Amino acid sequence: MQFARLHAAFSPEALGAPATISLAFRISSLPVGSSMPLTNVSLFLPNEMGIATSDLGLENCELDRLEALGAFGCPAASRMGLGTATAEIPIGGEVIVESARVEVFSARVRDGRLALMVYANAKSPVLAQLVFPATVIPAQPPYSEGIDTDVPLVPTLPGAPDVAVTRFQMTLGSEATGPDRFVYYHWVRGHRVPYFPRGLILPPVCPRGGFPFKALFTFQDNSVASARTTVPCPRRIGTHP
Repeated sequence: MQFARLHAAFSPEALGAPATISLAFRISSLPVGSSMPLTNVSLFLPNEMGIATSDLGLENCELDRLEALGAFGCPAASRMGLGTATAEIPIGGEVIVESARVEVFSARVRDGRLALMVYANAKSPVLAQLVFPATVIPAQPPYSEGIDTDVPLVPTLPGAPDVAVTRFQMTLGSEATGPDRFVYYHWVRGHRVPYFPRGLILPPVCPRGGFPFKALFTFQDNSVASARTTVPCPRRIGTHP
């Protein structure tokens, strides 16, 4: 049986202002060591928060360039988030833990919906570069929209189980410092000026009880798990700078 925990946070915590959104989940199993590969993740954002109203994804990344050149093949302003994924890999009777760098890019609208591409780059012990699509889907209150992602199965050795993701951490928007920052550029009086896109805009009013997040997980054996978390209301009300 698979269990999930979800974590979310804002930086800065200012109502009505742009904020970088940190999201993380952890998958555990009973009995221990029986982790099942993920096939789908749907993450739901609080009401009045959405990707369309953010300052992220000003350009689109093309699938063929991402597959051929990796993250360097995408425009700087198509990058929307950075993170890491940790997976369990059964090899030779042992479980090896591997981490992969994850980057999220804006993609062309698909079937009338906003679309993203997730690029995962793992180097050891299994060398793999994966690209898998994500779509922004509608959601029922208290959520505004969801990010629905199909996760491809990654084989290991013949006859061995596929790779099972157990931890995932990502930020939507750029931190001003640290490993998860990235840069956009705009023109000011003929000069190309760098800046850090902060991400999604927090609503001007915090809902009673805080901002709710929800995630749904589907596994290779068609079992499901869910997780919820709430970000408390900021102590101080901020406004747009």
